[in-house]
Amino acid sequence: MGMVILGLLKDAHQARGVIRALDDAGFSGDDIDMSGGLLAQLGARGVPEEDAHALAEGVRRGGALVCVRTEDEEEAAEAAELMCAHGALDVDACTSSWKRAGWGGRADSQPAAPVGHYAARFGEYPSGPGRIYHDPRSLRYSGPERRVRDEPPPGVDRRAI
Repeated sequence: MGMVILGLLKDAHQARGVIRALDDAGFSGDDIDMSGGLLAQLGARGVPEEDAHALAEGVRRGGALVCVRTEDEEEAAEAAELMCAHGALDVDACTSSWKRAGWGGRADSQPAAPVGHYAARFGEYPSGPGRIYHDPRSLRYSGPERRVRDEPPPGVDRRAI
């Protein structure tokens, strides 16, 4: 069963650092994505509606989402902890604070105050591990197996010519 791990980072620079750390840890580059946080994309990845709205609000406030797809729970836990070690935010703490400040809990609700410079204010929130969800798309996948990073691609390597 495929798993999707999402981490909310305070900005795109920090998100790129998490992507490098995941790549260095051996996660396939094909399975790592920096997402814009569209609600439909999050829902398709198995993210519950309430979490999707919170993550989309984080992106609206200047944050960035990093998504990695894994095949088992052990890899998912490793990716979630890597995200925490590299500054992923505690989404529950962010959500609570935003609601106290007047956010309505939905991505389309109006904030109590203008959003300007929220990226700088993300430093107020504690770190948290990436959130792990079961990927419903993995049940429909019937294509070829993905290759492991250390295996050479099949066929002729045209870059060597």
